[in-house]
Amino acid sequence: MELAVCLSKYVSEPEPLPLVQAFIAGFAESGLSLTPDECAGLPEMINLRVMSNCVYFVGRAIAGEDSIESLTSRAAMYADRVKWVRENRGLIVDAIIAASK
Repeated sequence: MELAVCLSKYVSEPEPLPLVQAFIAGFAESGLSLTPDECAGLPEMINLRVMSNCVYFVGRAIAGEDSIESLTSRAAMYADRVKWVRENRGLIVDAIIAASK
């Protein structure tokens, strides 16, 4: 999940794929060892991280610590991240598999 947390930020950049690939390559240098199932599941973990941000801001609004605008002002960005990950799932998994070898 650590890798997913880090990558969730990069997918919001204008050209995320080179950043994602570079981060994965660097992460692999530290001894990345993912199972095939973990490699396949990483795109979903990235999107879970994005969605956990949404839950965080909803919780803050319910607790009265912030307004719901904290989420609504970010909603389009979060949606774009999820969409990009879904559209580039294969490239993300390929990068992880290549780095794991």
